[in-house]
Amino acid sequence: MSTNNRFNLIWNALKILVAVVLVWYVFSQTNLDEFLSLRERIVIPYLVATILLYSILTILKAFKYQILLQQNTQYLRVLNVVVLQNAISNFFANSVGIASYMAMLKVEENVKIGKSGLVFLIIKIGDLFAVWLVMLVFGVLYWDQISVVRQAFVFAEVLIGIGLAFFFGVLFFRSFFVNSFSKWMEHLGLTRSSLIRQVIQTIQAFAEMEHKAMMQIVSIAFGLSLFYYFFTLGWQVVSMYTFGLHVQVWVIIFVSGILQLFSMLPINIFGGIGITEATAFYLYPLFGANQDELSLILLGWRILYYLTNLIVLIYLPIYTVFIERRMRPKE
Repeated sequence: MSTNNRFNLIWNALKILVAVVLVWYVFSQTNLDEFLSLRERIVIPYLVATILLYSILTILKAFKYQILLQQNTQYLRVLNVVVLQNAISNFFANSVGIASYMAMLKVEENVKIGKSGLVFLIIKIGDLFAVWLVMLVFGVLYWDQISVVRQAFVFAEVLIGIGLAFFFGVLFFRSFFVNSFSKWMEHLGLTRSSLIRQVIQTIQAFAEMEHKAMMQIVSIAFGLSLFYYFFTLGWQVVSMYTFGLHVQVWVIIFVSGILQLFSMLPINIFGGIGITEATAFYLYPLFGANQDELSLILLGWRILYYLTNLIVLIYLPIYTVFIERRMRPKE
């Protein structure tokens, strides 16, 4: 076994262990009788809205890729890639989902690995910008109400702001940055790793783009990410209200922003299970949520999250049986 594979195995094992411990801690607060009564808490209109909004998010995500790839691709095929990527990321690991996304676009739409990786990177930075901006607005509007997490909030906003400023610095001086990064990776002998080689391909594609074209794609990505994030917040609100969480809308939006930041860290596995629940279990009571019922709500939310992902997976056989055949060129 290579050093790289051994490291990945150990890292994934640690992530699973952390997820199991955190899940056990949160859900240990719920007894069997409460779990059996979970169905009685469901608010049907919010349940329907949750499934509908998650489906719209999947459609919008594929649309983002379609627009930003700036290549002659079939939208329904890109949507198929996105549905599969989401499923792999949410039921297994983010890294595997990303790898499947780049591999499938390469095979099905002849998109270069570097280009698909670059689009993914810019989208993620755009998503980070959207979370940072919305949290900044809500933090200012509800400054008095967030006194219990004010220091952490300011620290996170400043840190992310510095990261975004660094990104734009790299954007304007990308050739120098890319050449320096590639030389350092080669000097340290890290180019033997397939992951590092993919990263180098991605940033090389970043350096080769014309400045005007790059600024255009970044502007579009940030706008689309902000639009996408508004739907994400709507989905978060209705999904929590599905099980009767008694907090104000702005609280769910604020906590969801923090959860979104955690979801971008390379510590998540199985759709962020454990990390999401433990963070929400700590934060919501700070804003008045009943901790005694919160573990039950989070359990219901996790079950609904996985079921919603399974519902969206229906698109895969529909695409294979009915759509793909029509898209094949006639001989």
